[in-house]
Amino acid sequence: MGNFLLFLTNLAFPFAALGVFLGFVFSPRRRVLKTLKQELKERFALEDASAVPTNALWVHCASVGEVKSVAGLLKELQAFYHKDILLTTSTAAGKAEAEKNPLVKRALLAPLDFYPFARGFVQVARPYRLLVIEREIWPNMLAAAEKAGVPVMLLNARISQKSTRAYKWALPLFKQLFGQVALACLQDEDAARRYQSLGLPADRLHVCGNVKYDTLSDQPAKLKEARALLKKLGWTQAPVLVCGSTHPAEEDLILSAAAAWAKEGIKIIFAPRHLERKEEIKQQLARQPLAYGVLSEKKLPQNCVLLCADTMGFLQSLYACASLAFVGGSIAPRGAHNLLEPAILGKTVLFGKSFYNTPDTAHALLASGGGVLVDAQNLKQTVLRLLKDAAALENMSAKARQTALDFKGATLKIMEAVRTYERKTT
Repeated sequence: MGNFLLFLTNLAFPFAALGVFLGFVFSPRRRVLKTLKQELKERFALEDASAVPTNALWVHCASVGEVKSVAGLLKELQAFYHKDILLTTSTAAGKAEAEKNPLVKRALLAPLDFYPFARGFVQVARPYRLLVIEREIWPNMLAAAEKAGVPVMLLNARISQKSTRAYKWALPLFKQLFGQVALACLQDEDAARRYQSLGLPADRLHVCGNVKYDTLSDQPAKLKEARALLKKLGWTQAPVLVCGSTHPAEEDLILSAAAAWAKEGIKIIFAPRHLERKEEIKQQLARQPLAYGVLSEKKLPQNCVLLCADTMGFLQSLYACASLAFVGGSIAPRGAHNLLEPAILGKTVLFGKSFYNTPDTAHALLASGGGVLVDAQNLKQTVLRLLKDAAALENMSAKARQTALDFKGATLKIMEAVRTYERKTT
């Protein structure tokens, strides 16, 4: 039954591909794709065989975030296996990020999930292992690897309840595929239960945590520049609220509360999640009464109390200089961005109830007292209250840091599971 369902998915592939192609042709963004010829070669598994490393660890990631998060894991895997790393991604941005990593022998776009393409890629690459990162489950990719005798490992794996329900519509197929998975290292117990319900044997499941938390650093790269900025602004002795990865609804709340905060001597920095909104944000800033600055414009007013940090790669260093941090995408219904980025730096973390992307860290911060739940109604007063009680804030900040530290260690746990598997199979 599993093979029949796989056959049906491949039968439908040409029609789905035609729909995607037509969508691309009529999309106003079609000009963005400047390397169509090379992309098609990679998507159709037509890349020159001489350019594809063989007997390598084939690592597959979705995009930029996953590629970045597994950098430390790749280092450990290569040291253990002594194999080249062939890394495929689902997006061009992910491929570009992978090409920056010196450990990656070759980065390619993954072939489209059509069995002839997946099989052709496996026949050319002849990988030693297929390591699938997070939730990149492509049935033909798994089937082609397993058919060729390539052990498949799911590393740092996760799966949502919604995806689990969808996969159950083709349960015989996924039972067949997951039943042959050699090893699964999962982020949490929920993922373990969901994969088990889809046919992954319990004795191959290991809950190891999330490797992205191993990348947390308490030594931001631009800390010296951030401190120099605060000194230039005359903010070194003032309480500073840093609001990271903000969305429009959250910026509205920040700007509406800014006058009350400024009256108490609080300085405010907000870093928008999407920098392409810069002009819109500047217009919004111009309509409010406080003296403000925009970081990318260099020239900042001496009496500035409000700063828009619209520069990439600076947020973590700004968090390090904060008295208190708010993480965006949490009042705006975006599931919250990384709550542990400020926590690892010993900062009390404010966030809203929309934290479905990071429920584990949100609940842990709330339970430890290192995080505070806020909403549109209480954000202003919560900031004022916390910044008036230095002793309580210091205690909460220490709890936030310890919570972040407790989430580290997933890479070591994954490697132990990998070593155990390899010992058993040799």
